[in-house]
Amino acid sequence: MNTDKAWIALLDEDEDDFLFWQHGFRSWAGAVELKWFKSAESFLSETATGPKPIAVVLDGVVPSGEEEAWLSTFLANDCCQNTPIYMLTGQFNEDDQQIYLALGATGYLIKPTSGEELQRIVVKVSGSQSTASVGLE
Repeated sequence: MNTDKAWIALLDEDEDDFLFWQHGFRSWAGAVELKWFKSAESFLSETATGPKPIAVVLDGVVPSGEEEAWLSTFLANDCCQNTPIYMLTGQFNEDDQQIYLALGATGYLIKPTSGEELQRIVVKVSGSQSTASVGLE
């Protein structure tokens, strides 16, 4: 694993989701590495001593009903200071979207179910620091 490469954290318990996202990053954001974390604790542990991600996609590792508390925890933690955090969800919920964005999330994303949706989201998330890094400029 190249530790000098810009990276994005995907926090999700589902390996199939990771493999799908990994395909997307390899296809449309080759300048950015996708790192997978099965728990919030493992992510916080790794970022306590190592390089910080350029963005975080938060899904599946947060117990249902505790999303707001975990988002606030991430936003206050050194690992995520000035780092875009995207909340990923299976279904759109306007109330959740408003809450997450008001708390400081960068975006509210619906899980991609097709290659086209995945491409759009990968370009958006990986372009949070610099669109030049994914060939958009």
